Amino acid sequence: MDWLKDKWEWVAAGLVAILAFFLGRRGKQAAKDEVELKEKEIEVIEHASESEAKRKSEALEKYLKETAKLREQYKSAETSLEKDTAQRKLELLELAKEDPDAMDKILMEEYNIARFK
Repeated sequence: MDWLKDKWEWVAAGLVAILAFFLGRRGKQAAKDEVELKEKEIEVIEHASESEAKRKSEALEKYLKETAKLREQYKSAETSLEKDTAQRKLELLELAKEDPDAMDKILMEEYNIARFK
């Protein structure tokens, strides 16, 4: 016990060093976890970006295909009603050319058309 009273500074310094060591390890693990979470977040963002680009590409392809079909319908229309209908469909497609879901929704609401065939 006398030894502890004489060397209390060394004992306190040792305990502080041990405490600092364990706190440092816990902080290091937290930093690793944070880095892993950031990497996963970046991966998810990149995947979402790729999905969005693919979706826009498909929408553009669908838009071009449907526009060509409607232009053919307009050219081959015999009555003014058929021409007006084809023209209106072209206008609606122009409004939603970058979103295939919006395109389908507009055509369904306006003409009760689920899909072009």
